[in-house]
Amino acid sequence: MNRIAQGLVLVLLGAASLSATLATDLYLNYVQEVFRPFLIGAGVVLVVLGVVSIAADVRVASQGGDAPEDHAYDDYAHAGHGHDHGRGPGVAWLLLLPVVAVFVIAPPPLGAYSASNGAAAEAPKEAEEGGFADLGTNGDGPRTMELQEFVMRAWTDQDRALSGREVELTGFVVPHPDGKGWYLARLQMACCAADAIVNRVLITGEKEPAKDTWWTVRGTWQEPKGELQDVRDHRFTVTEMKDVENPPDPYE
Repeated sequence: MNRIAQGLVLVLLGAASLSATLATDLYLNYVQEVFRPFLIGAGVVLVVLGVVSIAADVRVASQGGDAPEDHAYDDYAHAGHGHDHGRGPGVAWLLLLPVVAVFVIAPPPLGAYSASNGAAAEAPKEAEEGGFADLGTNGDGPRTMELQEFVMRAWTDQDRALSGREVELTGFVVPHPDGKGWYLARLQMACCAADAIVNRVLITGEKEPAKDTWWTVRGTWQEPKGELQDVRDHRFTVTEMKDVENPPDPYE
């Protein structure tokens, strides 16, 4: 790989970063929205460095000379003591793999497979001092909340304010490993997709939709008779559900 090719790789990497952040919201499949400015900055730097590198080599070549550092090693390389330091190692072409991933493959966000296997559920932390916000009454209409809030309330709220309160949740479908209903799930990430954990509710009274499809469900929490034993199995009674296309952010 010569230096012009190296510069081209830098330009393509930068273009991939800018494409995923400026032209689309593809970056949200992998990191939190807060990282967008940093990705844009990194993309600009890579493009500028690549263009400068290509321009410098083209200018030298147009003048009929070699890149400056080539002269320092010509005699050494021809004597059999080394290699041409004007060229990068061939393995550097592997840097194009992220470009291919973004422009050609465009990996989707984590979904049902990760929720079933790779992203372990965790017991949520206790609510901050002051407790949970008031849910109001069913007369106020269904309360829309994220799955992580629902799971935290179901797991830690000693007052069990969720009991009988109609809520709306949005997530994707995850099959139950034993066929006993299905899960509505959402992945929660602190930084990036690699640290995502799953929040989910178990639905048993409705026909299972296709895996990985997105739905908004309205209904109520099935309050357990005793203490909840498994953070993954909050049960939910559905009164209404509708499919959702292209959720704005796949993660919470």
